[in-house]
Amino acid sequence: MSGHATPTSIAVGSDYDVVIGSGVLDRVADLLGGGVERVLVVHPPTLPGLTSRVIAGLEARGLTVHVAEVPDAEAAKTAAVLSDLWGQLGRAGFTRSDAVVGVGGGTVTDLAGFVAASWLRGVRVVQVPTTLLGMVDAAVGGKTGINTAEGKNLVGAFHPPAGVLCDVDVLQTLPEADLVAGLAEVVKCGFIADPAILELVESAVADDPARARSAANPHLRELIERAVRVKAEVVAADLKESSLREILNYGHTFGHAIEQVEQFT
Repeated sequence: MSGHATPTSIAVGSDYDVVIGSGVLDRVADLLGGGVERVLVVHPPTLPGLTSRVIAGLEARGLTVHVAEVPDAEAAKTAAVLSDLWGQLGRAGFTRSDAVVGVGGGTVTDLAGFVAASWLRGVRVVQVPTTLLGMVDAAVGGKTGINTAEGKNLVGAFHPPAGVLCDVDVLQTLPEADLVAGLAEVVKCGFIADPAILELVESAVADDPARARSAANPHLRELIERAVRVKAEVVAADLKESSLREILNYGHTFGHAIEQVEQFT
């Protein structure tokens, strides 16, 4: 990854950019746009260090930062947690010019996005995914939502973010199982639209199978960029999944059905 010192910006249509780089956590404010005074940073309890860096970067730009710690994983995506966040926004006097920042995996970015979509009928949100799966899937595309007893993601909204910031350095501490799960999504993008992804994965596995499953994978940043480009092109053409975007579901529909039947959370 040494050849990628400069962050890469990938446009999702004309709506927003996905910025991918190393050591870029302090650049969240750059993606918020002008006029923001207050920011609610939503994060899980497992990321105090990363969250502190994001908060410091926002405060250095003169923003008033409010912090909301939410449960880890799917426990965050509930109506009760959502209601608590609405209450925090209300007590802090958030207006339409203020913003939400989601720091965490896909469940946190889903929740943060829906908080932003529903507060005052829509405020800005910047997503800071900290898992590989979040970087190449959940945080990109504007799908937001929470779960109900009847199933996953049944309540939500399409709400494109103001920007997405992917700091590949945070993947250094990601457990191997989580990184492999993200690589599966990357491979899916290869089958959908970019065969070069498959070639890069095969090359990494042939060279060093163990390293290929870790953040030391020499092709990791390029794989992230290619996967994001695939999703960005599809989302730009079909935000609300009326036709083309359905191609990105590629296994998700059956996956959620299996999880529901098996009561997997």
